[in-house]
Amino acid sequence: MTESLAGQIEKVTYLNDETGFSIVMLKVDGKMEAVTAVGQLNSPFVGELVDLTGEFKRHPRFGLQFEVVTCASRPPESENGLTKYLGSGLIKGVGPVLARRLVEAFGQDVLDVLECSPERIVEVKGLGPVRRERVIEAWKSTSGLKQLLTFLSTFNLGPSLASKILNRYGSAAEGVIREDPYRLSYEITGVGFHTADKVARYLNFAADCPTRLEAALVYSLDESIRMGHDYLPSNKLIEATKTLIPEVSTSEWEQALARLALAGRIIAERQDEPGYLDVYLPQLHRAETWVAKSLASILRAPFSVSVPRPDKALAWVESTLGLELNEDQREAAIMAITEKCAIITGGPGTGKTTMTKAICGIWRAVTPKLALVAPTGRAAKRLAQATGFEATTIHRLLQYAPGDGGFVHGPDNRLELDMLLVDEASMIDITLMNQLLGAIPSTAALILIGDQDQLPSVGPGRVLHDMLFTRSVPSKKLTQIYRQAERSSITKAAHLINQGQTPADLEQLAESDFFFVAEEDSNRIIDKILKLVSERIPKKLKLDPKFDIMVLSPTKKGELGTVNLNNHLGRVLNPSMWPSVSRYGQTFRVHDRVMQVRNNYQKEVYNGDLGLVQAIDLENHDVRVHFDDRVAHYDFSDLDELAVAWASTIHKAQGSEFPAVVIPVHPSHHIMLRRKLIYTAVTRGRRMVFLVGSPAALKRAVLNSQEDYRYSHLDRLLVAAVNSAD
Repeated sequence: MTESLAGQIEKVTYLNDETGFSIVMLKVDGKMEAVTAVGQLNSPFVGELVDLTGEFKRHPRFGLQFEVVTCASRPPESENGLTKYLGSGLIKGVGPVLARRLVEAFGQDVLDVLECSPERIVEVKGLGPVRRERVIEAWKSTSGLKQLLTFLSTFNLGPSLASKILNRYGSAAEGVIREDPYRLSYEITGVGFHTADKVARYLNFAADCPTRLEAALVYSLDESIRMGHDYLPSNKLIEATKTLIPEVSTSEWEQALARLALAGRIIAERQDEPGYLDVYLPQLHRAETWVAKSLASILRAPFSVSVPRPDKALAWVESTLGLELNEDQREAAIMAITEKCAIITGGPGTGKTTMTKAICGIWRAVTPKLALVAPTGRAAKRLAQATGFEATTIHRLLQYAPGDGGFVHGPDNRLELDMLLVDEASMIDITLMNQLLGAIPSTAALILIGDQDQLPSVGPGRVLHDMLFTRSVPSKKLTQIYRQAERSSITKAAHLINQGQTPADLEQLAESDFFFVAEEDSNRIIDKILKLVSERIPKKLKLDPKFDIMVLSPTKKGELGTVNLNNHLGRVLNPSMWPSVSRYGQTFRVHDRVMQVRNNYQKEVYNGDLGLVQAIDLENHDVRVHFDDRVAHYDFSDLDELAVAWASTIHKAQGSEFPAVVIPVHPSHHIMLRRKLIYTAVTRGRRMVFLVGSPAALKRAVLNSQEDYRYSHLDRLLVAAVNSAD
């Protein structure tokens, strides 16, 4: 039975900013104890008065709760309530102290003053002109946010998405949405087609309106890119999009594709299959084309400088640096100093690092104009430590220019280089490779080093695979395991996995640094992981779990996915009641380990970078995160760029190494159980690796050598570009 409930919010227990779902404690007249209310509450704040409709229900675990159906909010009426309301984080820049001053100055008229006569806040003692303007602007933004939330609450869009929409469109936000709600799916991070479509249908947009069909196609193409494709054949794209809108005919989809192509939002080319088009986003079509042309140009251009007498140079560097290369490494090193472009691959323990040090020593003796780069900060740091040469990330080598929205170095401003060495090349997607190759002169030597048996790049394309497959670029695979590495069980396990060996073989390796712990029950797996991370591994290796140990899961979701594991690990590794903030369904606390989940060029932090939360400023809505070599600040509305990272997916950990890793393997990971995934996870551990889970699931993964196919034309384009150069 629906009933009404009015009260004042005393505490916000939980708030999911992505959906707006909240749990609050209400002070209700006539009731001695606070009432728990759950549901859509439109960005609740302490001190706010709410008029609710809904129904009291008894939760089996949490007792009697009021389940909210509708919520109307109004400001508090008492001065005490107004102080709590204004100081609860409602206005950026206003904390409890300033809130008290505002209420002392204006009493119960404080909200009217802020809304209608903001110039009067000069009457508040101790408030300077700069901060005064900040408070006025923040109130205007907050007022606009509340109005927008009232409109968006119909569609279950929460406060953080509303903030992003308001930041993008300003006071025109509601008008923009009413005119074309599908713009949300193109222009607002975190809003996909399904959400935009729900808004559009509520606003009575026709089921077959052109903007709906075009938005669905672009969404499906974006989703395919997230799965690693450079493009999709038109029949595959239409097939995928029909799952979103099944009632639309194929001819209508083809017409929508034609409109998108005419508007320049896609590029559709007739390629492999008669009757079908290959559909690209323009930037990926451009990237594939120019990577092929750039590689062909490098291969045919003469060296700007060359290494004289390569055999003598190799003997010299071995003697000078005290290295002893095996035959595999010597062949690879000679190739790297005599070919314009070379690819060197190999698994753990095959001596890639030693050989890289030799190559760099020779090139440094010839020219000072060389650079060493890697896709991630951790990989670059490891490269520098291992070789003794300076190394950086690709993004920092290219130097982002905030004013131009692009990189300083590119086709119009190339780097002054004679040699570029790129480590962890399997991680590089087609877009980053295009940016890199566009910035180096064709006369420079290019050396790519990686492990072709690892997972492909998180981003689109299969760059290293296509370059190796075409044989257009000279390549060498190191297979001989280095003598020192032969003693490592991690190395042995990685090679056994790569050869399709089963868990029975791995159990025999339970020596000093690799362990397989058999366990079927997911709850007991979690218990074992918590004990390993918090007690056993730190005690055995003298490691700090906040920095040195990573749990790597195949998936984000499920009991043994990263989301649930992070909740458990956070309670054990960071149990104190530090300041916290909840946004986008996550709670961040001071001293939490976090991961950047997409590139932010202005902050110079990139997808996969790990940091530690140093401080949370609730008054100024600021989260300060320390990364390896810099500190970055995040507004609360930007926290969807971060994820709590006591545990990470294996994909996100590419390019990183940790002193110790713990890897759950369970039948619930069934979709992801593949050889390359387990191999990549095991090779992330430097001093100790624990596999914890089901022997049957591990066996299934190790025996499954299947790889997801990625649509790419780089191989064909590269062959054509090289042949035309000939």
